[in-house]
Amino acid sequence: MTADPIELKPRERRSIDDLKLVMTNLANLIEAENAALSGHKIDTVKALSANKWTLTRNYRNQMQAIADAPAILQALDPEERAEMRTLGERLDRECKRNELLLEANIDAANRVMSAMVDGVKQASERGAVYGRSGALKGISADGRPLAVSFNREL
Repeated sequence: MTADPIELKPRERRSIDDLKLVMTNLANLIEAENAALSGHKIDTVKALSANKWTLTRNYRNQMQAIADAPAILQALDPEERAEMRTLGERLDRECKRNELLLEANIDAANRVMSAMVDGVKQASERGAVYGRSGALKGISADGRPLAVSFNREL
């Protein structure tokens, strides 16, 4: 025999409703960020970041309120508990994908920067090169400008 669900107090009902709203909004935002990361739309990712941090902070606060009074979840009817579980699973799935996409984008940016640094190092190690104006450009191994010499018997 199962016990009838306990009637939630208005404040507890508000906590559950607020948590559902925050979880839904955060999952939607992270899903949008994942699409932007997949499409390399960095401006969109930046635009979403402030709202992401606000929603994350709100989510943490709502979860802390539930952790402080776990009986609230036990008081939910089975349908609402299943809805909360589904929301949690969706949020978890989007967060895991977000982590992978962020790591991949950071790795790609680091590789590009490393390639640029290596290119500059190789160019400076090669020594002198002539620029468009015909002037000698480059630096010596110790960082000083290159000396110029020529054959006087031309």
